[in-house]
Amino acid sequence: MTPVSTPGPTGDITNDTYDIVIVGGGPVGIANAIELGGRGFSVLLVERDDGVVRYPTAESIDTASMELLRRWGIADEVRRSGFPADQPRDISFVSRMTTYELARFPRPSNSDRRTTTQGLSPEGGVWWPKFWFDPALRARAAAESTVDLRFRWTFEGFDDDRHGVSVRLSSVKHGLRMVRGRLLLACDGAGSPIRKTLGIASLRDSDQTRARWQGAFVELPGLRRRFPHAPAVQYYSINPRRMIFGSLDGGDVWRVTYPLKDGEQPTVGDVRSTIADALDCTVGEVEVFDTREWSGDAVVAESFRSGHVLLAGDAAHRMWPSGGHGMNTGLGDVANLGWKLEAVLRGWAPDALLDTYTAERRPHAERMVRRAWHNYRVDNAILPDPTLDDPGQEEARAFVGRRIVATRQTEWRSLGIQLGLRYPDSPLIVSDGTAEPPDDPEEYVPTARPGHRAPHIALADGRSVLDLFRGRFTLLNIAPAVDSGLLAKAFRERGIPLDEDWTGAAGTRELYGCALALVRPDGIVAWRGDACPDDPDLVVDKVIGRP
Repeated sequence: MTPVSTPGPTGDITNDTYDIVIVGGGPVGIANAIELGGRGFSVLLVERDDGVVRYPTAESIDTASMELLRRWGIADEVRRSGFPADQPRDISFVSRMTTYELARFPRPSNSDRRTTTQGLSPEGGVWWPKFWFDPALRARAAAESTVDLRFRWTFEGFDDDRHGVSVRLSSVKHGLRMVRGRLLLACDGAGSPIRKTLGIASLRDSDQTRARWQGAFVELPGLRRRFPHAPAVQYYSINPRRMIFGSLDGGDVWRVTYPLKDGEQPTVGDVRSTIADALDCTVGEVEVFDTREWSGDAVVAESFRSGHVLLAGDAAHRMWPSGGHGMNTGLGDVANLGWKLEAVLRGWAPDALLDTYTAERRPHAERMVRRAWHNYRVDNAILPDPTLDDPGQEEARAFVGRRIVATRQTEWRSLGIQLGLRYPDSPLIVSDGTAEPPDDPEEYVPTARPGHRAPHIALADGRSVLDLFRGRFTLLNIAPAVDSGLLAKAFRERGIPLDEDWTGAAGTRELYGCALALVRPDGIVAWRGDACPDDPDLVVDKVIGRP
């Protein structure tokens, strides 16, 4: 049975004004609605399509994203998705789907997700296909009383003035509407009409980063019983042409992708024949539900902001799917932007704080784009080789297998780039003078140096210290003898929401390297010290971007 998702909510738009209007109902747009609705803002999200997942993509949810979903209370929803919780998330490289396995990268199942981080996070990466991921996000957004989700509404344009934006929308059923918003978030995808209207340039290092690929959403009955390989969520097949088979339901439903040759313009029939050839089966055994041609890229917008308009997700950065960093980087945008929008709209930070969204996220997006492009290049260097299907070529297969392990493991060993989030040059960080640690995309070494993600440590009650960070500034008291009162008072006198928490968990002082740590609403350490700062107001000014 083919998985299908429910459509998104629709209906008329009855309000004329909102705090924030979001264009785009993909995961990043919905995530912004959750974050901003949870902060008490009125939000209108519009999406031109009906929200039914007809061509699923982006199944890999990384550890950092799961930490954000944990804060929203929906990380455990993955257990209730339709993908088997106990199926390993292994990656397998094969000479052909019906012949020999060359290399395998073992990864735990969704139910064992936390073992992937070896105690470095209370969460772990999962395989969560969009049939179930998108509806879980939508349900969480709809639970916010100040959020209106409207699918089948088309964005027609906007005007930006001194006080906000006027957004033009249309619906086949309900006609034209003009909605006023204090801010507009463009989550409208890689081809973002809003970004183009603003004239924000997209910068790429080289035209060589682009290539055409064919994708197909298919049902392959009994495929798993016919090939000799152990279960995996992805199979990278080398022969007869490079092809990736991604499992969508743990059974017969798959997404198949392969690079197109110059001038190749396949029909649906051609796609069926190509897949059948790769599986040594008949064309009649391949049922195609949908096909898409797509182009990979490695691009970052020159700026993520223009006036009252901000870009997020693919509208701000487009990267190869190799490594699964695209949507996860977009969810990181949400965490960075949400508290800054609250600070400015509530009036406890200057408008210039929104400029730090570009200053912090653009370098990170460039880092992720480079990483994804590296993954794609090394995979593209593995070429078809019919001799690998010869039973007598054990030595040749062993050689290729060793090469795959040596060059391709970086794609699935990326905890350093997931949890090693850092904003070392941010104007919002109070440096403590310590040296910036090495930036290793594979290995994550916890540090509470200002500008870095606050590291996880298990509390005595079984929670994580990350569970103390609830989307507000948090003053973490690690040494009971140190008085943090003056710094807390400086926040409260300005009306800035602040939580104060004490953690006596063993090893916290050693891990955090301080007695007091000020953690931003997005989980980044903004300041640390062994005593309250001499000038608490100066620290507060710094971390909220007030000159």
